[in-house]
Amino acid sequence: MQSIAIILRVAADRASEFEAMFAAEEIPIWDDFIARGLFKDCSLTRVTGGGETPEGIQDYILHIVATEEGHTEHDHDGRFKSFLERAQKLQPKQPLVWFGDPIFERR
Repeated sequence: MQSIAIILRVAADRASEFEAMFAAEEIPIWDDFIARGLFKDCSLTRVTGGGETPEGIQDYILHIVATEEGHTEHDHDGRFKSFLERAQKLQPKQPLVWFGDPIFERR
């Protein structure tokens, strides 16, 4: 399993639009991938405190635990590509992306 962490940097004045689009388009993909055992855990968190969010930006923490196959399949999924193309237009700053294999975890 891979742990994937992405900080999405959405224009604050378009955050509601992003969240509605995410709920309508990405959540059904998550449901599909979880049902097929490709994703184990997924969450999108609206950042409300902490680090270094620039003025006019609403940061989100996207966290996914996926099989390597699931990660690759998701990145090539036509539904995701369609969503991503439009979602990127709401992001004035590039996302920060990390992934790797967990070395410690508790559930």
